[in-house]
Amino acid sequence: MTKDHLQKLRTLANWRRIVPTLVTLSALFFGFASILSTLESMRLGVPALLARSAQYIMLALILDGLDGNLARWLKGSTDFGAELDTFVDFSAFGAAPAVLMYALLLHGPSPFWRTILPSAIVFSGALRLSKFRLKDPLRGQGGFIGLPITVNSSWIALSAFAAQVLYPDDHILVTGPVSLVFQFLILVMISLQLSNLRYPKPSNKVKYFAPAALVVLLLWILSETYAAWIASILVMVCLVYVLTGPMIHKRSAPKRAER
Repeated sequence: MTKDHLQKLRTLANWRRIVPTLVTLSALFFGFASILSTLESMRLGVPALLARSAQYIMLALILDGLDGNLARWLKGSTDFGAELDTFVDFSAFGAAPAVLMYALLLHGPSPFWRTILPSAIVFSGALRLSKFRLKDPLRGQGGFIGLPITVNSSWIALSAFAAQVLYPDDHILVTGPVSLVFQFLILVMISLQLSNLRYPKPSNKVKYFAPAALVVLLLWILSETYAAWIASILVMVCLVYVLTGPMIHKRSAPKRAER
């Protein structure tokens, strides 16, 4: 084999690693963009910008699912990519939704709770990802240990998007009966993130990931009203996953054992 052939093989191998890394960094970009959009909303006093913050988190979610699939398809998985993915997860699905939640709670009645709940989201995310790194060397390929951090962040982002579009002046997520249910379920999800319950990982199957990615992209393509109703449906999908995920994982265990 000539030196030119070897060089081409090395270049191909490098690109197989670089492409998934670029997608991971794109997820980090949108997670950070969500934080900046939320800060801009607070600076300008324009709550409508929070809907954009939520959209950025959902884009980061799709890219987070895509990078792992790309790494497997291209045979470009690396330890570096796996470590980078953990830090991106914390930024996009721990810090970004916590800052978004803080901005929402600025319209709530309790300054104390305004600090406690976002802090709990951040702490739970950090603890969950640390546990994930230590206890799951397969990085979720056989199912997650504890509720994945992406579910709680999706719950917050999708709920915020739908509320900001459909009820822009009512602050239903931080005042009134809806807020009690919304915030109680955040606490439930925070607790489940630290549990030992097993949840399936649908994003590593194209037949589940591709439709989900398409639906999330509709949040950008459609008019805000239609997108908000889709977000409301996805909120319920999140809740169904939280409630039924452990049972689905348990039922699919014999099939995984046969492979």
